[in-house]
Amino acid sequence: MSRTTRPQAMPIRLLLILVAFFSASQCSAQEKTGPAEPDYRPRVEVQHRDFAAARSNFKTQIRRRGPPPTQWEDVVTPPGATEFFYSSGELCLKAWLSRLPDSGKKSPAVLFLHGGFDFYSDIWNFVQPFRDAGYIVMLPTVRGENGQHGVFTMYFDEITDVINAAEYLRNLPAVDPNRVFVAGYSVGGTLTMLAAELYPHFRAAASISGTGDLATYLKYAKGAAYNAPFDPDDSQEVLMRSALAWAESLKCPLRLFYGTQEAYFAIATPAMAAAARGHGVDAEAVAVEGDHGSNAERSVTLAVQFFRLFN
Repeated sequence: MSRTTRPQAMPIRLLLILVAFFSASQCSAQEKTGPAEPDYRPRVEVQHRDFAAARSNFKTQIRRRGPPPTQWEDVVTPPGATEFFYSSGELCLKAWLSRLPDSGKKSPAVLFLHGGFDFYSDIWNFVQPFRDAGYIVMLPTVRGENGQHGVFTMYFDEITDVINAAEYLRNLPAVDPNRVFVAGYSVGGTLTMLAAELYPHFRAAASISGTGDLATYLKYAKGAAYNAPFDPDDSQEVLMRSALAWAESLKCPLRLFYGTQEAYFAIATPAMAAAARGHGVDAEAVAVEGDHGSNAERSVTLAVQFFRLFN
């Protein structure tokens, strides 16, 4: 599939890594004789302790050190974007930034986290609604992507990169530090949830088709357990990467958008929103017509509307 496809055509390119939940399960469901229907009920429990404290006392054990298990192509910086590098510990990671306004006024900003485990050019057009709405937009990469330095840990150390990218964006002179938002799609939606549970300076967050329960993903996504760089049978490794487990640590209002045809999100996503609301957080799960790809553009529009509530 060409890299010029838009997000609604992206489930195939993410099949081996992200959204193969439904490919295997749908096939088996269509067979008259075969495995039982998949059970998408959450396999992690909500933890009544602080996520940041839990992470500080946990050291992930990576069994395969290297880049994400995905193919990638060189990308050209699109018109209207500026390429730069931000620091995350010892790493210098690539990012794109929209043009900064010259009005002298501070503007709201969105840190948008792309889908998949590699950076791709199409994402610039995908986030156009945020730019049209007046937001400064930053699109960061994270460690190991597209030939960059760093070791792929699948949703663990990558969160450090997201937080460092947020700090970079928040400290730009043109950005209002009190109006920095975070949003993401697919893999980026998962990172969005986890980052919003750790970073206290996001005004609000919007996750589009993110995975809150990594245990279910590892069980049903084709190739996921094999591609995981940690032991997928280690419950603590899985727990530390499952945003549902840490819903009570959310630091900002959150909307969780998912497709009406994404059966694997229909239980865990509302469960995460309910757990957060029970702890006093403005959180809501929103089902949007479509599957993993076709709900994405509508969800971005809804995310823009949600963020405007806090402008």
